[in-house]
Amino acid sequence: MRRSPLDHATLAIMHFASPNAWNYRPADDAGIVELASWRGAGSLGLRPHFHDESQIVLVLSGSRAFRIDGTTVTVPAGHAALIPAGLLHAPIATPDEETVCLNAYVPAGRTSSSLRVISVGARWQRVDQILPEQILEIADDILSREPSHSAGLADRTTLGVTLTESAGPIGAIAAGFGRSREGFSRMVRRELGVSPHAFRVLSRLNLARQLLRAGEPIAAVAADTGFSDQSHLTRLFRRTFGTTPGVYWRD
Repeated sequence: MRRSPLDHATLAIMHFASPNAWNYRPADDAGIVELASWRGAGSLGLRPHFHDESQIVLVLSGSRAFRIDGTTVTVPAGHAALIPAGLLHAPIATPDEETVCLNAYVPAGRTSSSLRVISVGARWQRVDQILPEQILEIADDILSREPSHSAGLADRTTLGVTLTESAGPIGAIAAGFGRSREGFSRMVRRELGVSPHAFRVLSRLNLARQLLRAGEPIAAVAADTGFSDQSHLTRLFRRTFGTTPGVYWRD
């Protein structure tokens, strides 16, 4: 994979990239792991997922919308949102004539307990006008407004880590929590929003994304992350991240 520094040249490439598609670029040299830009009619609806990084959403025109915990959250133009690492969210298609948006994925580090939206004003018309330090300042601004975390957030984090790192069957993990398989599945759905199996699949997709960023061939990534073959990975990757592993890898 070609690795570009996070500078105006990189952002300019993203601004003029394919319309009506998510365009990704690595950017791990400025406190930002990755960038993704969207320019097209409305915005794309995707299946529920979460990220290992915190996601900063900057909407320059149009709007973005997300379904989280049964509630729809809209991010209009001139606003930014922080989606904390590990938070399940489902991007919803919007009917705007044109939406221009930049996503920046930053290391989890300090985190938030929920999606938070702030106004940033009409400061930019194009993504290539946004400076890396401005993205990080927005993240700091949002996090500075975050109240103290609840114990529930720590519980959800522990549950997610256990499901991700344990290779054992769900029944064995459930026993470790002192629950039946059915009771454990209900707890996971309540705390994480999806079934234990679905959570593990999403974790594997996030790992696939990391391996692709590192330049590993797609077929090897599919094998390393437990998908039956490259086409299986491609189907789920497209539904979840709005692009194919092949396009993502070439970017």
